[in-house]
Amino acid sequence: MGFIKRSLLSIVRNKVKSFILLAVIIVLGSLIAGAVSIQQATSNVEKNIKERLGAAATLELDYEKLDSLSEEEWMEIELQDIDLETIKQVGELSYVKYYDYNMSNYFGSKSIKSFQGDDVEYEVEYEGPSMDFMLKGINYAPVLDFEEKKGKLVDGRVFSQEELDNGTYVAIISKKLAELNNLHVGDTLTLVNEVYTFDNKTGKEKLVNSRDIVLEIIGLFESQKVKEDADGNSNRGMFDWMDIDYQNTIYVPNEIVRSETQYQMEEYMKADQEFAEMWEEEGSSFEHYTPMYVLNNPEDSEAFEEEVLPLLPEFYKVVSASDHYDSIAGPVESMANLSKYVLIAAVIGTVLIIGLVVLLFLRDRKRELGIYLSLGEKRSKVVSQVVIEVLVVALIGITLSLFSGNFIAAQVSDSMIQADNSSMDDDVIYYSELQPDLTTDDVIDSYEVNLSSSYILGFYGIGMLTILISTVIPLIYIVRLNPKKILM
Repeated sequence: MGFIKRSLLSIVRNKVKSFILLAVIIVLGSLIAGAVSIQQATSNVEKNIKERLGAAATLELDYEKLDSLSEEEWMEIELQDIDLETIKQVGELSYVKYYDYNMSNYFGSKSIKSFQGDDVEYEVEYEGPSMDFMLKGINYAPVLDFEEKKGKLVDGRVFSQEELDNGTYVAIISKKLAELNNLHVGDTLTLVNEVYTFDNKTGKEKLVNSRDIVLEIIGLFESQKVKEDADGNSNRGMFDWMDIDYQNTIYVPNEIVRSETQYQMEEYMKADQEFAEMWEEEGSSFEHYTPMYVLNNPEDSEAFEEEVLPLLPEFYKVVSASDHYDSIAGPVESMANLSKYVLIAAVIGTVLIIGLVVLLFLRDRKRELGIYLSLGEKRSKVVSQVVIEVLVVALIGITLSLFSGNFIAAQVSDSMIQADNSSMDDDVIYYSELQPDLTTDDVIDSYEVNLSSSYILGFYGIGMLTILISTVIPLIYIVRLNPKKILM
């Protein structure tokens, strides 16, 4: 009789022992399956959320590093701005798909009403211009925000490179702002650039000078975030103020913002001689640009950072959109860490427990195994018989625990994630200019335990490998058997 047939008959004849081994494998396999399932789910969440965060990166001050400085160190340092040459040099790196740099400033209007929300029941009254409109300077003609799906051009056109280079007074505004003020493509809108100084005698601001900013409307855009929220029937009132700010954003060439900001500074220095002297003495500049780079892939973030850091002034750092994953993924990350420890403990426990169970069963079959060896059966075939017996039972147990572990993982992880999320004092929010606004709730909503092909293959691989390792101890026992001593 072949050793394969003997192993199958042994399973059938020793029903109780086979059932005990099966039960142990199901219990331990469920723990492994649950841990693997959670690992797969958290890995998918991280991948999906980082894709939603996008491949954007920017350069900014390292405030944590600055906060760690002593007062003496603060007195000695001199912070520098990132100049345009550096911004453009970084933009030429191979990791960058496209980039832009923006100069922005806020202005008011005496003739244009600002958008205050869809459900506003009252109109806010201001004395003079409200300063609600942000002129956002553009150097990338297709408009980076439109390319990255923050907004969408719904009427008119984007800028031409000639308009950007010459600082032509043209603008792209939101469709809601246009509808509120009955504006269309081809119309003009007028903002007011007012310069104030503070009067110490009256305790009030005093108007120094002003001039109009007349812009021709060449395009209208819609916020894609608002469209997505409406399609998903989501209630995200916490982001209303962000949407209001975006609806009141007016895209213009960078040169317009630079020119209007320069006018403000010159008029202010005319009115405040002391400030003018201090400004000239320090050699300060009013031109502050915010660079934004879109990388070819989110995975390029680390390599991009390594190459950019040596080009930056001291106390600056590279910030990637994907860096903010950790700040909004607290509950899921906690679950991932816990599942990792459970997986390690379950594998070690399985190796020890199943190894001991099989060893105890083999001790009861010592005479049977001795007879096989004394009849001339090779030790390799006796070992193979035991391995087949264990693997056949293990295959059945692993298959059953595949479903039970997945079910347990879904129930337990959902409860633990919600409990962890409820214990957080504040919901951490990351707002990206290029991608949807994300919160911890978005991460939790993306978490889903399911029977994916990668989960099934991963679990079978880990499970069968663990069972094979578990048979090492019994195999050593068989190899050391002496058939003469057994049969004496």
